[in-house]
Amino acid sequence: EYSPDTSRSALAIRRYSVMPLSNNSGVIGWVPECDTLQKLIKDYRESRNIPLDLEKRLIWGIPVADSDRNQRLDFDKLSLMQKVQVFGEAIDKTQGEDLARMLWLRSQSSEVWLGRRTNYTRSLAVMCMAGYMLGLGDRHPSNLMIERNTGRVVHIDFGDCFEVAMDRSKYPEKVPFRLTRMLVNAMEVSGIEGTFRSTCRNVMKVLRENRDSLMAMLEAFVHDPLIGWKLISNSGEDQQSEEHGTEAKTSTIAPGAAVGKASDVPSAESPNGEIQEDQAVRITNKIQMKLNGKDFASRDGKPIEVGEQVDLLIKSAQSHENLSQMFVGWCAFW
Repeated sequence: EYSPDTSRSALAIRRYSVMPLSNNSGVIGWVPECDTLQKLIKDYRESRNIPLDLEKRLIWGIPVADSDRNQRLDFDKLSLMQKVQVFGEAIDKTQGEDLARMLWLRSQSSEVWLGRRTNYTRSLAVMCMAGYMLGLGDRHPSNLMIERNTGRVVHIDFGDCFEVAMDRSKYPEKVPFRLTRMLVNAMEVSGIEGTFRSTCRNVMKVLRENRDSLMAMLEAFVHDPLIGWKLISNSGEDQQSEEHGTEAKTSTIAPGAAVGKASDVPSAESPNGEIQEDQAVRITNKIQMKLNGKDFASRDGKPIEVGEQVDLLIKSAQSHENLSQMFVGWCAFW
């Protein structure tokens, strides 16, 4: 259905080509004229002789109650309260303005910068809401890109969708989308208040009003047997987390052509096929709850309003308790 609020702002999601080559492989198109968040921060810090892993070094050097000051801090072994304490102290000691300053430095004039900042804020809001509905995870700095000419946010790598990142055994993700401090600092002076929050509400309203059309498309995709391996397999999740952590620290280029492979696709007649069907039902029910406003439903089961739903999602995405539990390669401190 037509929405004047979203149409007036020309909201859209940047797409790129994907060419299937067989049942288990394909080629992903190159996304031109974009830089990853990782590269922008790396370029800014290198030009000013700031260590790329500054926050991580601070985390290692912060003393924690009941710990040996001479022993290197093992963040993963800390309790949740200790993680929140260390995480908070580390970000308090750094400004987190790297992305905001890069957007300013790469703009030819203040008018260009203002337009890019507006595009950035709106496109980030669109992808936050759309990504939440899809259960899109693994939003580390190498999977978020920014168009050089427009400032719009582009997401890549949709492998961890339908909340599989939240269900893995090691480093399960706790946030609905990426809304870390650097992303917020690059917005307008009021941060998430203003353009970002209003755009989130408009997008969420459109998604909820068109829930039937969305569910028709998503159900066909979720029940596709070719993605069953992704929904039921947890064996490679831990390794995937470690690989992504390394990638987020070292990647400096935009993604080019890539080949993806799925193996051991279960048949509908096998036990794994039954598990896949159960997972598909669970996933579609979860998405249906989001679209009906029942993901944060009260005890009486009544759906919440769009504004309240957006407010709760933003709070969850910015919670230090949630961010401190992310694996290090996700760079929650950025």
